[in-house]
Amino acid sequence: MFLRSAGLVVVVAGALTLAAPHAATAAGTFRAHWTLDEVGSATALDSSGNGNNGTNDNIVGDGSGYTFNGRDSRVVVPTSGTLNPGAADFSWSVTLSMSAPPTPVGETYDVLRKGLVTNKGGDYKLEVKNVKGKAVARCVAKTIRAGGTKVLASIQGTRTLADGQPHVVTCLKTSTGITLRVDSLAPRVKTYAGGLGSVSNAADLALGAKAETTATTGFDWFQGEIFDAWVS
Repeated sequence: MFLRSAGLVVVVAGALTLAAPHAATAAGTFRAHWTLDEVGSATALDSSGNGNNGTNDNIVGDGSGYTFNGRDSRVVVPTSGTLNPGAADFSWSVTLSMSAPPTPVGETYDVLRKGLVTNKGGDYKLEVKNVKGKAVARCVAKTIRAGGTKVLASIQGTRTLADGQPHVVTCLKTSTGITLRVDSLAPRVKTYAGGLGSVSNAADLALGAKAETTATTGFDWFQGEIFDAWVS
């Protein structure tokens, strides 16, 4: 058991570097924090004080985390102003464990996601992708610059998460780029010429899948356990 601790759409090539880590809550206090320590509850409580409680669907909680079955388990959190950071720097993170990568190669699990790449206003997500048989973390944010240009920022890790051990995965979006950190490894940072814009959409946030009622491209159901999740 884990113990808790309107313009043209463009993809801008970024410069990948390794840099000193930002603090886990570099954007400030929690916008939402789901400790996921409920047992037999229909609600994932937000301890931030902002009221971003989620509805649990087919979740098994053991007091230290939620188990997601990879078929129909997810937590859906209604959209709110605190989950739409706009142009501010913000971060999102989960502590998870899993035993196998998504299949086949190239498939993904959605772990924490607000919106789709097609949503007006941008979106952000943390996913796990099967890259050559390894389950690697991937941070993605579609942002909108002041002039209306859309910039899709993404970065992925190199270490597999599918080893049955807990891993802390944190994504950070700033005005200049996007950062991924896994556990105590050196963070991976990608910067973008011209910088990144704002993120704000009308979509619900979900843990363990897409939040949509019907997903034409699939729900990307996560299989494993999430012990803790937050947006800051």
